[in-house]
Amino acid sequence: MQFQGSFEWVRGVCIALLALAFATPALAEKGKLSERLTPEVMAVVYPAGAERLGPEEGEPPAIAVYQGDKVVAYVFSTLDIINAPGYSTTPFDVIAGVDLEGRITGAKVVSHNEPFIVHDVIRQRQLDTLLARQAGRPLRGGTDPLPPDYVSGATISGRAMRTGVLTTASLVLRARVARSTVRVPTLDVESFTMKSFDDLFAEGSIKRRRVTASEVETALANAGAAGASLDWPLGTGDDLYIEVMTALVTPRGIGGNVVGPLRFEEYKNQLPSGSHAIFVASNGPYDFFGTKHLLASEGNRFDRLRVVQDGQTFDFVHDDYAYAFPAQGQQLAGLFKLPAAFDPIKPWRLELLVNTRGAMPVTVVFPLEYQVPAAYVLQPEPQPQIEMGPEPEPVAAWIEAWNDAQTNIVILAVLLTALTLIFAFQATLARHRLAHRLVRNGFLLVVLVWLGWTAGVQLSIINVMNYAMAPFNRFDIGFYLAEPLMVIIAVYTLISVVLIGRGVFCGWLCPFGAMQELLGQLAKALRVPQWNPPVALEQRLWMGKYIAAAAVLVLVISEIDPAGATLEIEPFKTAITAKFARAWPYVVYAGALLAIGLFSERAYCRFLCPLGGVLAALDRLHLLNRLKRRPECGSPCRLCERSCPVRAIAPTGKIVTAECFQCLDCQVEYYDDKRCPPLVQAVKLRSARPVTVTVQNA
Repeated sequence: MQFQGSFEWVRGVCIALLALAFATPALAEKGKLSERLTPEVMAVVYPAGAERLGPEEGEPPAIAVYQGDKVVAYVFSTLDIINAPGYSTTPFDVIAGVDLEGRITGAKVVSHNEPFIVHDVIRQRQLDTLLARQAGRPLRGGTDPLPPDYVSGATISGRAMRTGVLTTASLVLRARVARSTVRVPTLDVESFTMKSFDDLFAEGSIKRRRVTASEVETALANAGAAGASLDWPLGTGDDLYIEVMTALVTPRGIGGNVVGPLRFEEYKNQLPSGSHAIFVASNGPYDFFGTKHLLASEGNRFDRLRVVQDGQTFDFVHDDYAYAFPAQGQQLAGLFKLPAAFDPIKPWRLELLVNTRGAMPVTVVFPLEYQVPAAYVLQPEPQPQIEMGPEPEPVAAWIEAWNDAQTNIVILAVLLTALTLIFAFQATLARHRLAHRLVRNGFLLVVLVWLGWTAGVQLSIINVMNYAMAPFNRFDIGFYLAEPLMVIIAVYTLISVVLIGRGVFCGWLCPFGAMQELLGQLAKALRVPQWNPPVALEQRLWMGKYIAAAAVLVLVISEIDPAGATLEIEPFKTAITAKFARAWPYVVYAGALLAIGLFSERAYCRFLCPLGGVLAALDRLHLLNRLKRRPECGSPCRLCERSCPVRAIAPTGKIVTAECFQCLDCQVEYYDDKRCPPLVQAVKLRSARPVTVTVQNA
C-alpha cells in the first residue's frame, strides 16, 4: 500500500506539471509581423509614436515607420530574420525598431520559451525592462544601460535577446540605407537574406564535389602508386570516399546562412582586418582534417586541403581553423582563415589531398573550383552616399560575461578550493565530530545563501539538455561560455562525478539540496518524527529519479513537450533562482517538497530529482572510492547503516555510491573509537593487556 500510494503521488505531480503546458505563452507564427505588432507592442518598440506604418516588405522583412511622408525608422522581428534561440532550443521573438541613424528605438519580447523566465513574473518584468532600455542605444559602440545579469539567473537569455536585436537591426538597416560608392568591383560583405542550404547550393554560393573509391584508385594508378596504403582504405567501384563542399563565408549573405547570423557576427569580429574565410565540410569516410594539425612536430599544418588562386597556394595551420557545426547531412565542418593576399572576387579552387603512406609518400589532388556568385559583388555604379561610420571591434559576448563576473569567479574559486580540500583531508576532518558538523553546515549555508540565492547558480536538468543538444543545434562555444559560474560548476561537477561520484555536487554544491538538509536538521532538532521507507520499497522509489530524468529528456528533446512544462518537476527555479517569487502553484509545489523533506531526509533528491537521476547514472563511471569500510561493516556491525541520513548503505555494509551524498557521516562513525564497535573493542583489548615491569638490581 505504501508503494502504491507513493507512485500515485508521483503520477499526480507529473500530470499537474504537464497541465502547466497550457499556461505557456503561445509561440509566435513566423512571417506575420503585422499581426503580432499590437498597439501595446508598438508603444514600446517606437515610443515616439508613428503617424502611419508601411507594409511588411523587403529582404530582410521589416515595416517602415512614417512621420508625414518620410520614413524615420523600421520595425522588425528577430524570429522572421535570424530565427535565433536563447537558452532553450525554441527561437524567441523580439520585435524591435531601429531609426535611420542606427539607434534602437525600443524592443519587446512577444514570444519565448526561456526556462528560467517562463512563468516567472519577476524575471519577465526584468527582461521587459532590459529590452525596453535598449532604446537610444547605437548599433555601433555605446554601452548597455542595464547589464544582462540584471535579469537575475537568466543572463544567457537576456544577452541572447539583446545580441539578437542588435544583429537583426544591423541587417535591416544595411539592406535599406544606400551603401558607399564603389569604384571597382567589391565584395558585398553586408547584405543578408535568410536562405537554406539548398538555396545556397542552387545559386552557387556553396560548391561540392563527390569523390568515389574508383576515382582515387585511378588517380593513384596514374601517379604510379597503385595499391599504396592509405590512411583510410578504399571501398570498391562507386563507393563514396568523400563528398567535399566549400563556400566563401566572408559575405554576410553566405556566412550568416552557413553558420547562423549570431555565430557569423562573433566569428567575423575575431578575423584580422582584411582577411577572409572559407567554409569546408564533408561526408563520407575520408577525414579531410587529418591529424597533423594537432602535432607541433608536424608544424600544426593541415595536410589534406589547401586553396590555390592565380598560381599562389594558401596552406592552413591549426590557428587558421575554427569549429563549424555540421549540417545538412555533413559529418565534418570547419572555417578556415585566409590572408588579405587572397582575392575573394577572383576564381579559386579548393584542393583535396589524398596522401599515401610509406617512406616515399605520393599525393593525389582532387580540385573543387569556386567563384563567388555575381550577386555578392558590388559593381561601380554611382549612387547616393550615406556613411554609417567606422565599425569598432566589439568584444565577444562570452568574454564580456567573464569580465563582468570576475569578482564572483574569484569567490567561486575559493569555494571550490575549500571543497576540494575538504575531500582531500576528509579523514582528518571525520576524526572530529564537532568540526565536521560545523564545516558541513557552514559550507551548505554558503552554498544556499551565496551560490543559490545571491549568485543564482543552480545546476539543472536544463543545463544537461543544453549541453547534450549542443552538437545538434549549431554548436557555438561562445554561447555556452556566456554563463561563467554555471560553466565552472558544470565542469567541476563532471570531473567530480568521474573521480568520486554523484555526491560531490548533490551533497555539497546543490543549493536546493543544501536547503533541504539544513531544514531537515532543524526538524530533527525540533524532534519532528522521521520516516524512511522499508529497504525493498526504498530501492523501488530510487527508480523515480531515473524515470523523471528519462521522461524530461525524451519529452523536451523530442519536442513532444516543446514548452518544457515537464521541467517544472524541478523546484529549483522557484525555491532558488526566483526565491519563491512566482505564481502560487509553483510555490505550493516547492513548499510541499520541502515539507516532505522535514519528515524524510532529502526525499526529493533521493526519489524524484531528474538531475540527480542523470548524475546517479554517471556515478557508475567513478574511478575512486575514498569512503573507508571494515570487514565488520554490515556483519555484525550496522552502526554506519543506521547513521546514514539517506540510507545509502546496504545491509551488507556496502555503500551504494549512486545514492550517497558524500556527507561523511559514516566516516565520522568509522573513526569514532567511542561508538564504532570494532574500535571500541580494540580500545578495551589494549586497556586489558597486563603491564610488565622489570626491576634492575642496583
